[in-house]
Amino acid sequence: MDEYRRLCELRVEHLVEVREPLVLVSQIQRSGGTLLSQLFDGHPECHAHPGELHLGHPHKLRWPRLDLVDTPERWFESLYERKVERYLHKGYSKASRKLARGVDYDVLPFLFLPGLQRRLFLAVARGAGTEREVLDAYFTSFFNAWLDNQSLHRRPKRVVTGFAAAFATRGDEVERFFTAYPDGWLVAIVRDPKGWFESARRYKTSYADLGPAISTWIESTRALVEERNRRPRVVLLSYEQLVREPERVMRGLAGRLGITFSETLLEPTFNGLPIRADSSDPVSSYGILEGRADSHRLTLSADERAQIDRLAGEAYEQALALVDR
Repeated sequence: MDEYRRLCELRVEHLVEVREPLVLVSQIQRSGGTLLSQLFDGHPECHAHPGELHLGHPHKLRWPRLDLVDTPERWFESLYERKVERYLHKGYSKASRKLARGVDYDVLPFLFLPGLQRRLFLAVARGAGTEREVLDAYFTSFFNAWLDNQSLHRRPKRVVTGFAAAFATRGDEVERFFTAYPDGWLVAIVRDPKGWFESARRYKTSYADLGPAISTWIESTRALVEERNRRPRVVLLSYEQLVREPERVMRGLAGRLGITFSETLLEPTFNGLPIRADSSDPVSSYGILEGRADSHRLTLSADERAQIDRLAGEAYEQALALVDR
């Protein structure tokens, strides 16, 4: 216990404040959000959140509702991401469902002290007068309580990056995000609906029926198009371009976000360690899986591909016309 207390004291004494704008990656599931978040992981100018952001309460798709007259204890209770306890005890993996079925996926160590995070947050958030100050206190507490965070002390930092699936398709929540982070960015990935359906139907049974699934994809994509047309700080990327031409896409994205291009932006990692893709299929190799861009050609029938093109082709073309090049 003496060692534990001294460890916590040292973190408090050498606290790294996190006040950078948030780059939020968000779009419908199975579109490459996890990949993009893992490409940011090793960049020295990023505080990269290691998993999917769960700040919303009671549901992760909501932007947090913070009453500024509440106490820091209440703020922390609302923002605290309980999944860190699972990562601490079982290790980090994006493939928990597949692991339960015995599929081989990477599980990497996550050294995190929830009690220390709470202590740090209460100290930093005391006196916060805006939602942004509360959120800065939260990210400060999170990244400092992550004990083996390989990037914490690298300087300079320019952005915080995080992934929140499907959040960007809810316009009122996006409005709340930009109210808190007027200097933030929303980055959304548009995936060919044929490739998306091929992956999504194996990921979740609710996407098994082609018609309803593609209707969901169309609704989500049109919401992204609307946000891109309304806001200059929304960036659309093409999944297929990202996996086929990662250096071109990531150089352009780095320029938009104001970070220096680095070779680390071309390798998916977790806390600096290589990690295999969270694919619908078992994965044996590391790095970006270029073949995932065309895998639907082997698994979807000609009739299925034609039906998807007929239903979603117009929405897909509209989105591609707005992709950041």
